[in-house]
Amino acid sequence: MDYSDDDGMVDTDSGEESLLSDNPVDSDYEFTDQDMDNASTSKRSQISYLVLKEEDVSKHQRTDIEQVSTVLSISQVESIVLLLHYQWNVSKVEDEWFTGEEKVRELVGMLKEPVVDLNDREVNIECGICFDSYTQKEVTTLSCGHPYCNVCWTGYITTTINDGPGCLTVKCPEPSCSAVTACQYMVDKVITDKEHKEKYYRYFVRSYVEASGNKIKWCPSPGCEYAIDFASGSGSEHYDVSCLCSYEFCWNCGEDAHRPVDCETVSKWISKNTDVSENTNWILANTKPCPNCKRQIEKSMGCNHMGCSILLELSWSNERSQELPQI
Repeated sequence: MDYSDDDGMVDTDSGEESLLSDNPVDSDYEFTDQDMDNASTSKRSQISYLVLKEEDVSKHQRTDIEQVSTVLSISQVESIVLLLHYQWNVSKVEDEWFTGEEKVRELVGMLKEPVVDLNDREVNIECGICFDSYTQKEVTTLSCGHPYCNVCWTGYITTTINDGPGCLTVKCPEPSCSAVTACQYMVDKVITDKEHKEKYYRYFVRSYVEASGNKIKWCPSPGCEYAIDFASGSGSEHYDVSCLCSYEFCWNCGEDAHRPVDCETVSKWISKNTDVSENTNWILANTKPCPNCKRQIEKSMGCNHMGCSILLELSWSNERSQELPQI
């Protein structure tokens, strides 16, 4: 994957954007730790990552779409269908296509020839959903040629977008038809509502990041829209990532940055704290403190009249207390 100059290259050892200074460092401030593991330090210094904005991710998507379109001699809409099906794996798309184009077309729903030919019909084209008649300019078809008016397409695409990320490809509304196209084609053609367009393109960008496996991840900070792309490095070590939103997290486990503590130890610590928190919540919900010694008392059965271990009797319902008689 190629990266543009405006992507933010970051060095994980410093957690900041790489800035090179021409000013010489004063020798009085040069320190050397003789006990440092030079091999480990050298390896970490080679690990770098990119902080990507959504527009950077879109740029990489366009590059892949154009490459597939050029190499396979197909439209960009068809390229999107293939890339979505093969999880944005350009090499996989090209290998499968050249191994068996017809098989791939059948698998993803890319028809070579339309089932319905509308070239000789300018008017009185019946919409397959509302059954009204329209001119050719008022209907839209997929590769199959089944005609539907733009109003019905708008409702169909809007509903598909509201249903979630499955909207990235759209199937012909004809139940018996297998034709599929990239929803982007229909969104640009019939959707005018800004909110639905933004929702679709958000799903589209996220599909690229989520298909990358552990190569690219979204910053886990709530509300952050940056993605992190690891350019190199082994998943066996623990790398702290500093996002441009100022949030720092561990690349491997996604928790707050915790170097030099390993991810397993952090996981155990979080689990322990969760158990303690659950115990605390139970105590708060099921017990009351003694008005005098403040110890928590649980009422498991019986009446509201109770006695504390410090010789104090109290009422559970109104928490009134008095000393028990000495025997």
